[in-house]
Amino acid sequence: MKLRQNNLTSWVVNIITIVAAGVFISRILWQILMPNVSEIAKTVTVRIDGANSGSGVIIEDRGVGASPQEHRYIVLSNWHVVSLMPTPKSFTIRTRDGQKHLVPTSKIVRVGKLDLAILEFQSRYRYPVAAIGNSDKLTEGETLYVSGWADPSPTLPTRTYQFLVGNLSGRIDRQHERDGYTLIYTVNALPGMSGGPVLDSRGNLVGINGRATVDLRTGTVSSVLGIDISRYLRASGNLPRHNRQ
Repeated sequence: MKLRQNNLTSWVVNIITIVAAGVFISRILWQILMPNVSEIAKTVTVRIDGANSGSGVIIEDRGVGASPQEHRYIVLSNWHVVSLMPTPKSFTIRTRDGQKHLVPTSKIVRVGKLDLAILEFQSRYRYPVAAIGNSDKLTEGETLYVSGWADPSPTLPTRTYQFLVGNLSGRIDRQHERDGYTLIYTVNALPGMSGGPVLDSRGNLVGINGRATVDLRTGTVSSVLGIDISRYLRASGNLPRHNRQ
């Protein structure tokens, strides 16, 4: 009987060891195979300056521009970032490499009736394009990442790039949405980050950050809203390439 107990104990220990090894290997493979979301965010997020400040994300490379040396890039942002009155003559897009690209207002178009706008700039430099994800499959509790250029504050003397992590906490149903906002998440995005990308755990673009609700009693942000990328795709009728599934 004692021998059987020893054999059973040895068998249990071996099973536990194998399971623990499998978990460890799975974590290593996850780190190797999964994309670095923070690095993806840095490469596709842009800063928008002008009469108003905001952020944006490069969603498309439309090929050759005015000259064979230049490419035409499309940036998606919030309409409220660029729709000031009186209308300014231009905005400036700053890419990760520090290059500044002038965007005349003639190259800014609103996307349907959504709080979204597309901006076009040309450059001889090559820039990565955000991969479009499936925002319809997002579930409550899922991890989301928001990036953008926060405005100056008492503790931040200049506009600063921010990469924030939170979770999807809910959705606004279609009947009650305003300007396309349906995503609710626990990322306390700062002013200036409006128009920045909302990414999933694979680094795919699933939304555009845009609007916060503030508790009038405390002055603190109670929730942040975004427009899911499927709303853009349906409104624009244009499916950008370079998808990452």
